[in-house]
Amino acid sequence: MKLQFLLAIFLFISAAPISVSAEQEKEPELTDFSTTSKLSGVVRFVLGNAYRNNGYANFGQASALTNLADLYGHRAYDGSIASVQPRSINMIESPLSQGEAFIFYRASAPAKLSRELAFSTTWTGYLPNNINTTSSSTNAFAEPASSNVMQGVGSGQNLLINPSTNRLPTQAQLTRISLFTDSGFKQTVQLASTEFSLEYLMPATNIYLPLQANQIPLLDRYGRTNALFATTSGTSSSDFNSSKILLDPKDLNALVALANEARRVKNYAYYNNTANLVVKPIGAYDPISIAASAERNYQAINAAGNTVDNFSGAGLGLVVTPGGLVTNPTIYNNLLNYLIAEYGSLAEDQRRVGYVQNAATKFIRNLAAYNTNKNYVADNNALTFSQDASISFDTSFTGEDRFLIKVRSNNTYSFAARTANPAAGLAYDGATIEWPNGATPFVFLDRLFYAFPLNNSINLSLGVRLGQDGFLPSRGSFYSPSALLEFFSSAAGVLPSYTGSGAGFNYGPFQLDFLSLKNLRFGIGYLTNEADAVSPDANNIMAQGWFSANTRLRIPLQLAWQSSNSRWLFTANYAYERGHNSMGAVGTQLALTPFMYASLNEANQLGVTIAHQIGNDFSVTAAYGHGAVKARFNNSVLGVKMTSAGDLAQLNSWMLALNFNNLFIKGNSAGIGVGGVPALQTNRSSWNSDAAMPIALETWYQFQLSDNISFTPGIFYISATANSDGLGAGSSWGAVLKTQFNF
Repeated sequence: MKLQFLLAIFLFISAAPISVSAEQEKEPELTDFSTTSKLSGVVRFVLGNAYRNNGYANFGQASALTNLADLYGHRAYDGSIASVQPRSINMIESPLSQGEAFIFYRASAPAKLSRELAFSTTWTGYLPNNINTTSSSTNAFAEPASSNVMQGVGSGQNLLINPSTNRLPTQAQLTRISLFTDSGFKQTVQLASTEFSLEYLMPATNIYLPLQANQIPLLDRYGRTNALFATTSGTSSSDFNSSKILLDPKDLNALVALANEARRVKNYAYYNNTANLVVKPIGAYDPISIAASAERNYQAINAAGNTVDNFSGAGLGLVVTPGGLVTNPTIYNNLLNYLIAEYGSLAEDQRRVGYVQNAATKFIRNLAAYNTNKNYVADNNALTFSQDASISFDTSFTGEDRFLIKVRSNNTYSFAARTANPAAGLAYDGATIEWPNGATPFVFLDRLFYAFPLNNSINLSLGVRLGQDGFLPSRGSFYSPSALLEFFSSAAGVLPSYTGSGAGFNYGPFQLDFLSLKNLRFGIGYLTNEADAVSPDANNIMAQGWFSANTRLRIPLQLAWQSSNSRWLFTANYAYERGHNSMGAVGTQLALTPFMYASLNEANQLGVTIAHQIGNDFSVTAAYGHGAVKARFNNSVLGVKMTSAGDLAQLNSWMLALNFNNLFIKGNSAGIGVGGVPALQTNRSSWNSDAAMPIALETWYQFQLSDNISFTPGIFYISATANSDGLGAGSSWGAVLKTQFNF
């Protein structure tokens, strides 16, 4: 059907009325539809592969983590304190209000002090009368006993605390959400008086010593890699969503550390084996050991508000230490779920204590990173053969205007996805086009715009599929647009590919006779994401449309100057961009999404390019780019606050590229480029920054087999880098054989 569609377009265009001169009747041109219309096409066959050395990709599981977190809603910290958080804040599309029911709201607390149950699995517990948090004498959440004592509640229920009334809190009538692990190996653990079965514990573990992450198996009982799951469901409903993210050794290290820090921030009392009461103050370490967690009798507050001394697993499992917002006497036989619940029991201000917040954000960053040659990255030996084809119908009605329709088909698998490295994206892999719901159709409308002159100096462009190259004066480079990597084709991200719905104009040349400024040109435009432009209120969540508060957009501006002999080219570029990846589709993942979600980005981008044609067969191009990205609103991931509105991140990039014509054989060309991939230098959010700037290198040689056919082998290399946690390794490289047909 798709090939038939292309054929139908060709036949439709071919059948259009043709106006020709007498001379053209004698020598007809197949590409002429009228004296002012022309059909042209480009087809690329791409054979190639990309590799990455072993190591952790900083955001190798970025999409998996996003899918997991979005079941909760990544704007959960923006909620009100009076009632259940609105669906519009959490940006949840489902009418089941996923991501709302897991929040405790305390109406008497200061604004936005909500308590998220993001790290809970089962909650069979009650709220203590007095919650010690930052010190033993102060209590940010102290309330009358009559308003905050709750009866023991069923497993997994979500509670709405409303101290303004004298009634017991009721279960929120909403979908619930749980974060949990699946089925691990079961080990029999022998205690002094009994034994119990515990999942996720390696054999021969010394249960009396502090728990270590290497004592937790990476594989479950079925030989699969252990995963962290998130699920939304009602108690009797089958209407639910689920997502997962794979765990690795560093995740387990971070989870054990987080659980220990969660215990550190609490104060609690327990009886040891000698029946002595031990009081652990806030700030003191009490590392988790299996035996102690199963055998201790803690003091806790029961549903009646009385202190009890038998709060324990009684040797039958693990119990969460009291001292958080919720007292949770659930007995855990699943070790990982127990570790999760230790953090899940904390009050909001306990989570904000520095060492707890640091441990929680590090756990989230560790989840995002993953071993690059396992599960989420394509196999190293997978050679691919793909195509990129386009047909353009270019028309002029007056001889000075232009109406362009361009249809494209592309199935090139992005090398960026293969290597978990956005900088490895090919200049022609189609990855720069953002489509609704993340889907790229096999055949799509790549360009649809009309450009016309208003006078001798001003040209206007308007379209629903308009690229910024349709109105900016220059692409800012003498380097071949057939560069392998998008990084070099976009002048180190200074001029990223962007197509959207909007308009732009350029003015020039300026009528200035001094300093050769008569060759100065200016361009500016306004482009929006196509999906937003046709949806005035997408999902009833965001105010969108062609021009609105949450519309994703790009406003590029350029000053371009070229010498009279066309040997010198200079451009100064600025762009304001909102809701998209910064610096287009090139850079480290942190540079593209400093706050994990592109929807949080509000970027100001600056860049300059300079190019010089040295003789007829050699040119050099240099570029420098800088971006400042600000977070548009607060953000939490799995209940951990990662970003605050106004957080600022900054990035830089550069490149130097050489182009050779008629090299070795007349008509053949070659190029070589080197540059610093856009990398995040500073970041005020909890996602941190890149530790170094990756260096990209590419070289290619184009055999011009005829006027219409070329064959280009090329190779590229991108050095490894790490983030500020030390995560990240593995250089990326690849090879491409491209055959191009122009007709």
